[in-house]
Amino acid sequence: MAEQSIPAQSVQQHLRRDVGLLPLFMVSAGSVIGSGWLLATLNASTVAGPAAIISWIIGVVLLIGIALVYAELGSTYPISGSTARFTWIHAGTLGGFFCGTFSYLQAMAVAPIEVVASIGYVNAQWWHGLQNTQGLLTPLGLVVAIVAMFLFTALNLFGIRWMARTNTIAMYWKILVPVGTIILIMSQRFHASNFTAGGGFMPFGIKGVFIAIPLGIVFALEGFEQAAQLAGEARNPRRDVPIAVVGSMIMGAIIYIGLQICFTGGLEPSNLVHGWSNPFGNANANFGPYYSLATSVGLGWLATVLVIDAIISPGGTGLVYLSATSRLSYSLAKTRFLPPVFSNINRRGVPWFSILFGGAFGCLLFLPFGSWAKLVSAITAASSFMYSFAPVAAVSLRRSDAERQRPYRAPVLGFLAPFSFVVSGFIIYWSGTSNVIKLDIAVAFFLVLYMIARRIDPQQQPLDFRAGAWAVPWVIGLTYLSITGGAYVGSYTKVFGLTVPYHMPFWWDLGIIAVFSLVIFYWGVHSSLTPERVREHAAEAQADAESAELDLAVPEAV
Repeated sequence: MAEQSIPAQSVQQHLRRDVGLLPLFMVSAGSVIGSGWLLATLNASTVAGPAAIISWIIGVVLLIGIALVYAELGSTYPISGSTARFTWIHAGTLGGFFCGTFSYLQAMAVAPIEVVASIGYVNAQWWHGLQNTQGLLTPLGLVVAIVAMFLFTALNLFGIRWMARTNTIAMYWKILVPVGTIILIMSQRFHASNFTAGGGFMPFGIKGVFIAIPLGIVFALEGFEQAAQLAGEARNPRRDVPIAVVGSMIMGAIIYIGLQICFTGGLEPSNLVHGWSNPFGNANANFGPYYSLATSVGLGWLATVLVIDAIISPGGTGLVYLSATSRLSYSLAKTRFLPPVFSNINRRGVPWFSILFGGAFGCLLFLPFGSWAKLVSAITAASSFMYSFAPVAAVSLRRSDAERQRPYRAPVLGFLAPFSFVVSGFIIYWSGTSNVIKLDIAVAFFLVLYMIARRIDPQQQPLDFRAGAWAVPWVIGLTYLSITGGAYVGSYTKVFGLTVPYHMPFWWDLGIIAVFSLVIFYWGVHSSLTPERVREHAAEAQADAESAELDLAVPEAV
């Protein structure tokens, strides 16, 4: 059980800035390499064929700009839970609410996703009966999943140093296994002809390439921002945060592209004659693509290692994200988006209520919401909404807080920021209409709770509607464009019984979204709070970071 909470004032009033470059890098890299590498390549190949390689390259290009933006923000404003704070600093309460909500939703869901991925492999190989034939948790599987979540919770409650040591050890394993898999499978079998089999290199056209991006590719690559979340604990944030953020992204990209090439070349050519819908033919691929490849080339010992990795890789990522969720809820409580109890810390300097709430709420997501791929698509939409707020913040803060020292400045930000914002809009659109609608419902629920909180809390800050109003049409507009989009994103033909009279043709839809995104971007940049308010918010966020000794998931000295 958590220790009795104490007021933050009674804890030593400083933030422990003793995190070196290695643990920062490991936290981001540990988030990038999770269940995505075990499952995403198969999902991408079934909708894009060999051109899934292009999907990975596009995904990297799209996200590297956002990574550079996060590197600037994280090094300039080294604040714990910074994803939820960047927008609040320049756009005030309303904008901060939307950014914080999307951040919390995506972080909250990652740990349960990783647990489900691990259980699927365990069910297939060692402990049958944890999932049914539809891939949903059985009552026994639900118990095991809840136990796993509470194990993550317990490690976090012991403090971040313990969690970081566990994650760092797991990270070395998580790098070695996929790299070794690439080398071993390609040395046993590689058919270059597979890259033109089953209808050619791009059998589903460019639409398939785009659709593959939210089917696990973005999910696999995301997580690089975790070093920015820990910037408040970094020993040298101005140097280490950009290296950790961008470096983890580049490392993940190299590994994932190598895995996709290995997967495509390692398939049996006879299974691709009739297309890519079932690239393993009659073979059982329930254990995952690389397990099936390893067994098919006679590497049974590697297949066993991969099942073990299916526990370690998702487990390490889930551990990191549960910790990230507690930091986000702590930050949201400091900005009064959540009740003050979320900012309570115990004698270990740990936000115990935030951790317990994150673990308990995450357990609710084990209900049968769908397959791994569908759940990942929904989370990808939430992540992309979260990422979209960062480019606006970077440009706006350069204008309204220009005198602040920026140890790292993202190159060509005038191009990079609007490009990254447009990219976020594309990914949200490609995530599918049903996922966008579900996300809207979740945000609406939190918005109602927040408005109730504003009514009963006399200490709530002004809504700052003018500075944050752009977030409302950004969410509503993308929902409308998704509903009226092309059939390849699952657009609706009817809404509330009313027929949707028009759907945007392909390419026109992307052009319209690009123009709409640019309008919202420049609206957000030019509607910032006054420079005085921005500096006040930045100082308040920094003071909050220094007011409590949050013992996060990193060792004292590395």
